[in-house]
Amino acid sequence: MKKLITAVVSLGLMVGTVSAGTDVDADRKAFVAHFKSIKPNVEFAEYTNGVYAYDAGSRDQFEEILDGIPPYEEAVEKGEAEFEKFGMGNCKEFKDLSTARLNYPYFDDAAGTVVTIEGDIRKCYNEQTGKKMPTMKGKITRISAYISDQAAGGKINVKVESDAAKAAYEKGKSFFYAKRGQFNMSCADCHVYNAGSKARADILSPALGHTTHVPMYRAKWGGLGTLHRRYGGCLKNMRAKPLYAQSVEYRNMEFYHQAMSNGLEITADRYRK
Repeated sequence: MKKLITAVVSLGLMVGTVSAGTDVDADRKAFVAHFKSIKPNVEFAEYTNGVYAYDAGSRDQFEEILDGIPPYEEAVEKGEAEFEKFGMGNCKEFKDLSTARLNYPYFDDAAGTVVTIEGDIRKCYNEQTGKKMPTMKGKITRISAYISDQAAGGKINVKVESDAAKAAYEKGKSFFYAKRGQFNMSCADCHVYNAGSKARADILSPALGHTTHVPMYRAKWGGLGTLHRRYGGCLKNMRAKPLYAQSVEYRNMEFYHQAMSNGLEITADRYRK
């Protein structure tokens, strides 16, 4: 317990309020410094590879998969066809695919809420087809992955500027570190404090870089899934009730989570166990 409290204090992760001061850059620097302290030989840029930056054996398997035909490749190609079929390029958000992915998530001051890329994909799809789109898998993941791939190599740069945006960021930060479920655990317990440790046969992935390769293909799922699907899976692992994808809570947490990876590159290498 003493070690955990020390880690929280040293990271500067005691959740505050906007009135107490929100310093995203200071939070990010402390976040990155924490991972540097536990894995000093892992370069910052390597965190786009997630757990494969930590474990040599897993990295070898990962590279073998990438050298062949990655299992997500067909889905991404289908996403391109669906993007064209459904007229997604008619929506202003997706006019320039070289940068579209890098614009998310962001805080819409007029609407008073965090906007995610999957949220805008669903909105655009509804505008173009009059139909609703599922939130966590299927065409939303294929189209999102295709859009994301067009910005591969671009660097994440989440901006948190207005007081309302800072309030959303703080709520997302609070959700990330809050204990919940029968196991009384937080997202940070696994993916910050114990990143690189083993949970049964699996190595816990670092939260730094999590958002660089979403939607992700997980062998466990046998397909692509959104970041919010991953959030739901983590809550289930804590024996907590998952929330709906694109809920305010998940969008706020994505806002915080993505900001912690500012400066890392988006990658098309989206395979995970």
